[in-house]
Amino acid sequence: MEESCKISVSQLFLLLFLSRTFSLVAYSPSIQGGGERITLITTLLSGVLQGLALVAGVALCRRRTGSSPLIVPTGGLYQVLGGLYWLFCTVVCVYTAVNFISFVTAALYSADKASAFTAAVYDYRYGGLVAFTLVAAGALAASQGLEGLARGAGILTVLLGIGCAVIALGLWRQYDWRNLTLRLLSPGDTLRGTWQGFAMNGELFALLLLLPYLRGGPKGVSCAGWVTGLTLASVAVQLMTMLTLGVYGGRKAFPIFTAVTSAGFRTFQRLDSIFLVIWVVLGLMKLAVFLSLAANLAAGVFFRPWSVRWVWGNGAVVLAAALALWRGPERWMEGFHAALSTGAVTLLGVLLLPLLGKMMDGGRTKE
Repeated sequence: MEESCKISVSQLFLLLFLSRTFSLVAYSPSIQGGGERITLITTLLSGVLQGLALVAGVALCRRRTGSSPLIVPTGGLYQVLGGLYWLFCTVVCVYTAVNFISFVTAALYSADKASAFTAAVYDYRYGGLVAFTLVAAGALAASQGLEGLARGAGILTVLLGIGCAVIALGLWRQYDWRNLTLRLLSPGDTLRGTWQGFAMNGELFALLLLLPYLRGGPKGVSCAGWVTGLTLASVAVQLMTMLTLGVYGGRKAFPIFTAVTSAGFRTFQRLDSIFLVIWVVLGLMKLAVFLSLAANLAAGVFFRPWSVRWVWGNGAVVLAAALALWRGPERWMEGFHAALSTGAVTLLGVLLLPLLGKMMDGGRTKE
């Protein structure tokens, strides 16, 4: 890859920070499960686990042939590794699309003061239209290339900070500090809650896949700093919902949205519009990042040059899978979230597959 087309480490971290933030604000305990095991303590412990795993993964990707979790692009093993990473990225894209549809059709449609127009547009029967619009926009953004996405990450991060500050101020009068508690779970639930945070962070293996696109490799300290920023953002989201909704938040489909819709700040009678803009932009960013990775991996698996057709082709796969989950039996959606919560995708993508690649490259070097 030409040096002029590569991005900086800071751009990479901002890009993946925005991508991960979508999952933080879109988390739904009643839909995805596991909310009773997500506490401030398990979030902090999960941050430590994620930091250690990421540092280890980056170290495993440093080889004589460059920095990448994949091996030299020759032979069947490369196709197997590339195919698995393509599957992982596609799964994250489907997860993002399903979450987006669920939010639009559940959070907005169930609003008490929804107008007749809003109810018609966001009726569950129109989930296909919502999914098509999201995937088409994400594919269009991914078609601009990674460099284009990375250049906009800094501006979007600043706008995200301003929007979050406005929302936090709008919620100030709603805070009830008596709701602030540090729940102590049993050792087993603490471990499961810690693991769940790691399991749902697909940006960890996305960072490894994006290493070849960097001008210089990230250091362990910078990786730890990025994970720390994500952990603090997660803690801030939990504190906001805890102080605003208390135990009631755990029973809502989208507790962040519920908290925001109850706030007012001077000229902003409701903060729905600000939250929706933030949420949509973050969703598009996450989908564009993983769709871009999936397209690059698919082209590499078949040893074909990258083109925009790979992006749109993978977008069609994501759209079909997301609609199948959305329109299929409820147990399909439950099984999908349960499979992601096992952490198999993240564990393989961050540690096991890079370790296998390291071993294979080491064996070839000795030969």
